[in-house]
Amino acid sequence: MPQLILKRPDSKDKIFKLTRATTTIGRRHTSDVFLMDESVSRDHAKIIKLKDGGYEIHDVGARHPTTVNGNIISSHRLIDGDRIGLGDSILVFKSEEIPSTAHVEFLAKEDMSQETLEVASFDAKKTSVFSIDDSELQALQKDHQRLMLLYEVGKAISLHLEDPNHMMDEILSIALRTLDAERGFIALVDENTGDLTCELVRDTTGDQEPEKLEVSRTIIHKVLKGGVSVLTANALKDSQFRDVKSVKEFSIRSAACAPLLFRDEVMGVVYLDNRASAGSFTEDDLMFLAALCHQAGIALGNAWLHRQVVQENIMLAKALKPKFQVLGESEKMKTVFATIKKVAPTELTVLVQGETGTGKELVARAIHSLSPRRDKPFIPVNCAAMPKELIESELFGHEKGAFTHAVSTRQGKFELADGGTIFLDEIGDMSLDMQAKVLRTLEEREFQRIGGSKNIEVDVRVIAATNRDLGKYVESGEFREDLFYRLNVVLLKLPKLKERKKDIIPLAKNFMAGRAKKISTAAEKLLLAYDWPGNVRELKNCIERGVVLGDGEVIQPEDLPIHIRKGGKIIPSPLESLEHMEHDHIIRVLRYANWNKSDAAKILGVTRQTLDNKINRYKIKK
Repeated sequence: MPQLILKRPDSKDKIFKLTRATTTIGRRHTSDVFLMDESVSRDHAKIIKLKDGGYEIHDVGARHPTTVNGNIISSHRLIDGDRIGLGDSILVFKSEEIPSTAHVEFLAKEDMSQETLEVASFDAKKTSVFSIDDSELQALQKDHQRLMLLYEVGKAISLHLEDPNHMMDEILSIALRTLDAERGFIALVDENTGDLTCELVRDTTGDQEPEKLEVSRTIIHKVLKGGVSVLTANALKDSQFRDVKSVKEFSIRSAACAPLLFRDEVMGVVYLDNRASAGSFTEDDLMFLAALCHQAGIALGNAWLHRQVVQENIMLAKALKPKFQVLGESEKMKTVFATIKKVAPTELTVLVQGETGTGKELVARAIHSLSPRRDKPFIPVNCAAMPKELIESELFGHEKGAFTHAVSTRQGKFELADGGTIFLDEIGDMSLDMQAKVLRTLEEREFQRIGGSKNIEVDVRVIAATNRDLGKYVESGEFREDLFYRLNVVLLKLPKLKERKKDIIPLAKNFMAGRAKKISTAAEKLLLAYDWPGNVRELKNCIERGVVLGDGEVIQPEDLPIHIRKGGKIIPSPLESLEHMEHDHIIRVLRYANWNKSDAAKILGVTRQTLDNKINRYKIKK
């Protein structure tokens, strides 16, 4: 039978036979191998019998490490002759039982009482007996309970990594209950200001309101400054605190305070006290509180790091997310998305065709943001918005003195877009002369500033856009055929909003993102029934108007423009417009008054009868 031999230089070796599947080793009197060694932990190690008949030793988190043959281990398969070091003790593992006159102890004593341990030996003439009195036994049991409590606390707080407030509540509750304290709080150091902020307060006496808890700042600051735990059995007689004004004023007697440490930095403190009696807390109590705070500090620090990582991930996701997204769930928009995805990584020139407000520039920005040029400039140019005499200077720049008021050299849009993308919006409005110059720039990849003689080379990708059918303009001679074919490498047609009804509500909800509003079913029906001649831009303006003007949490029909409520019909007269304004205002006031007509009438400054007449006239229903 395998054995452990305890080597004792001053007396005979002691032999322990390994009769159990798991053999515990430590300074706890109930351990299978009981070692009277102050450097050995109460629960130090255990030896497990393996299925193949071998044995393996495991360190169970001892204060001092477990070694085998001089090497620190967490677990190790034992072989004959291995020397196990635990504190100052040495155990030798023997795989086979050896004859010996050494003292032998049985590891299993099922008849052992709680009060007395009897140690029997084969070679002894008599049985030696030693006793543990009730107070010592209670102390051992108390230590065991607190150790198990710390173990459970460690498991519990790990479950609340995302909820530091719940974690702190658990910690303070355990501290108050275990140490039988009257009052306590947890305070954290503000990472920005360095001030101490009270996060959680408890007063079990009910003498004071928690927010008015009177404590000694001197005790707390001592812990904060030194990062060490502080215990005073009687603050009124303690030389450190007896002259402190707050101690006298608040009659504080017993107090214990421990720091919440994370990476050697004081994150805060846990404070407990009793005012009724002195000597309430012992050194063991302070050790327990310090151990509890040690775990809590690590947990709170990890919770802070976890929160920081989550925030950084959100910021990173936003940074990596394309800034310009085109939204839509309709089949036509899915076709647009597929084209964007294919064409974006290439250098192909794209012509975007669509009515005003369909999002042509948004599509151009999306193509750029998904392209290899995403880190280079995106330069938009609205060809329709610039006077014809200025567009050449805008596109190609000019030299100083090239014309009146040209007081300095100026770079044009093509030059600014070098390495990136230039977006020529409404290119169909460009004059034929300018079309020729743009064509030359696209083909030669160079140009000259106005008044200059030097060719400037550029590397730009061109995305053009138009709300016209350029093919027809080519036929009529209003647009150069060669430029048309140079631009029309990939044609991307954007559908009208009325052709993608499925996208109206998702787009509307997107325009409300971040604003605590919803759209009523009735308002949704009006949005879907309208033709949207202004396309997505008009929808965006409509929703923003409803968010601002609507009084409630839900956008109602009366919050929408009157022409949308009328299905696009033109209002025939100012009188009808005024009536609609009154209709909308009455509904808003009724909603504000929770449809209490008397209250609504007071707000409107009319009688209840007048309000009823108008409600009937306008056929207003809740």
